[in-house]
Amino acid sequence: MNHDTIIAGLTALQADGLACVVCGADYLRVRVPHVPVGRSVTGSQVFACVGCCPDDARRAAGGLLR
Repeated sequence: MNHDTIIAGLTALQADGLACVVCGADYLRVRVPHVPVGRSVTGSQVFACVGCCPDDARRAAGGLLR
């Protein structure tokens, strides 16, 4: 997935980059490695857990894990 991809239909936390856009894990409560996967309709960067987005996780090996 391109990091400029606009992802719609997200919850408020997901749209703010505070929760996984795939599984919904709340990054304020759960420490899990996650990678950027696009932007919300508001322009905020959004993320997916490494286990939810294996292609981006492989690319993140260079230190992009957050």
